[in-house]
Amino acid sequence: MAIDMTPEAAIFQFFNSFGIPAYMDSSVPDDAEFPYITYNLVENDMNQTETNLTVNVWYRTESEAVPNAKVREMFDRIGLGGVTLLCDEGMVWLKRGTPWSQSVTIEGEDEMVKRRYVNVNADFFLA
Repeated sequence: MAIDMTPEAAIFQFFNSFGIPAYMDSSVPDDAEFPYITYNLVENDMNQTETNLTVNVWYRTESEAVPNAKVREMFDRIGLGGVTLLCDEGMVWLKRGTPWSQSVTIEGEDEMVKRRYVNVNADFFLA
């Protein structure tokens, strides 16, 4: 059965399933509006080693609770055993990284911008 989705597309689809737009770090549009998610995709030998995906959750809000809730949603969706994403080459297994999430403040930037830095580990099982 063909899935007709690359591993990269499966990861993109997963991060876009949280109700806010998600972009690869290198592809955030100039006119992107808060909130959104960014992530990096390390291009190594995807079938040999676990790799780390850095995910950032961005909000412009006074509330710390709002970005924390989105990060908690991601934590719950990935779950204790991780989540598998099927693709036409096999599957990608996403797991919670350590540490899971950190609040990031950038000196001199808009104090309303809240950023959460999230660690997600990915194993690729590709044919």
